[in-house]
Amino acid sequence: MGRKEDNIKRATEVMHELPQIRNLCIAAHIDHGKTTLSDNLIAGAGMMSEELAGKSRVLDFDEQESARGITINAASASMVHSVEGSDFLINLIDTPGHVDFTIE
Repeated sequence: MGRKEDNIKRATEVMHELPQIRNLCIAAHIDHGKTTLSDNLIAGAGMMSEELAGKSRVLDFDEQESARGITINAASASMVHSVEGSDFLINLIDTPGHVDFTIE
């Protein structure tokens, strides 16, 4: 079984264990490292090389996002992280930096 299939199998096993699920949304102003953090979390889960983290921008899939170097559309990824022998399913959402912060 390949790495991709192994990740899918692990995620499928954990997704029915509610105490093992964490939902994480990264929201901050533009150019504050949201996508870099997302890349590093994805690399930490073994879904991409650590050398590419912060450069790859795997959640920026739109052509305009690549050309402009900013996140325009929210994107998500699910990954499994192991902590002290327990697997946790992390549902990650990377948001654009131009969200409305007027209620701050």
